[in-house]
Formats: sequence, structure tokens, C-alpha cells
Amino acid sequence: MDITASKVVRTMCPMNCRPTFCGVLVEVEGGRLKAVSGDKDNPDSQGFLCVRGRATNEIIGNPGRLLCPQIRDDRRTNTWRRASWDEALDFIARRMRKVGPEAVGLWAGHGGFTSGSTVTVQMMQRFANMYGCQNWHPAMICWGLGGFGVGLTGALEVNTKEDMAENSRMIVLSGANIGSQPNTARHIISAWRRGAKVITIDVRRTEAAAQSDEVMLIRPGSDAAGGEHRLCPDGCD
Repeated sequence: MDITASKVVRTMCPMNCRPTFCGVLVEVEGGRLKAVSGDKDNPDSQGFLCVRGRATNEIIGNPGRLLCPQIRDDRRTNTWRRASWDEALDFIARRMRKVGPEAVGLWAGHGGFTSGSTVTVQMMQRFANMYGCQNWHPAMICWGLGGFGVGLTGALEVNTKEDMAENSRMIVLSGANIGSQPNTARHIISAWRRGAKVITIDVRRTEAAAQSDEVMLIRPGSDAAGGEHRLCPDGCD
């Protein structure tokens, strides 16, 4: 097999922007990644690939990527030094023993999913259960709140986004701007054009607001105040 030959590999975007999983065409030449583009033959994404997906080729072979552990001996400075894996693990173990399981939290980071190494995430979860410490899902700083909003609005009760497009009579988007996701947005638009009522509740006019019958803008941080939302008549700054 000639590894120097140029070829195109059909795959999926690794960014895990649920419920969007875009089809990707990866061009490889000489055993090295050359370019990434959207797969027009993918029945779901239909060739779309956001700027983050198109930039994934900048991760592989990036000279600024860390390839070994780094330790900061003095937390009052921003000086880091290279360390071996054994030293890094011993360093972490000493700190964990010092504070105890109650003060330890594990966070796999988004890379644990985007790299495809879900086994690493599962091992961390298992360790957290055995050690008795907290285990934080990577989504907590990414799409977690949006996914929670989707669940609250009932979107997870339907079978598929196609089912939503064909059968929903009302769609409520509360803090869940799935109108920004191309694989989902067109199904919301289809339901809207069919006659389904779409209501958007958010702190700003999102992409979903443009396809909504009613938009309720609330003041950020007011949703827990006495159980009432403070509406912003002209939008919130």
C-alpha cells in the first residue's frame, strides 16, 4: 500500500455538538492530514461544517500542542516546567491525599470525547466511584446547559427531529438555541411552515427567534427570582 498517495476518507466531525453530528471528508496525503471539508452526501448535515469543524485539521501536528506534562511549582507565578509522567502522577497523588476525596473533582475535558477515547472517560468515572470523589461531565462548560434546556422543553420526548418536524403542534425553546444547529434548524423551520407554533424564551434574539411566532426575552439571572422572569421589552444588553 502506497502511504504517499493522496486519498479522501469519509468520517464524522469529532466535536460532538449533540444532536448535530456532521459528515466530514478528510483529505490525507503522504500519511498526513491535508484538509477537512463537509460531506455533501451525508444525509443529515448535507455538506455543512461549522468553523470549529473546519478548524479540526489545525489540531493534528500543531507545534503549540502540549505533548508532555507541565508542573507549576509556585502557584503565584505563571512559570511551568516540563515533567515526566511519573513525577506528574506522584504530584497529583500527593495533593489528593492531602485534601481528601471530598475536595477532589475529576474532569475529563472535552478532548476525552473528541479524541474518540471514551474508554478514558469511563475509567475516570470508575475511579471516582471507587475513590469517593466528584466526577464532572465535560458538558458542564459546553453544551450541558443547552441540552438541559432542550430536555425541559420536551424536545427529548419526541422520537426524532424528523418526528418533531412532521407532528409537533407547538415547540417551546427555553434557553435552547437549537435553531443554530443546521441539522436541527431545518426541521424546526419545516414544523413552523407547516403551522406549528414556535416559542423562544432566551436572553437574546437567537437564530431560533427569527423562526418563532413569539419571542420572550428575559433579563439574565432573573429566572430564579421568585419564580418569575423579568421581561426585557426591547431586549437585554
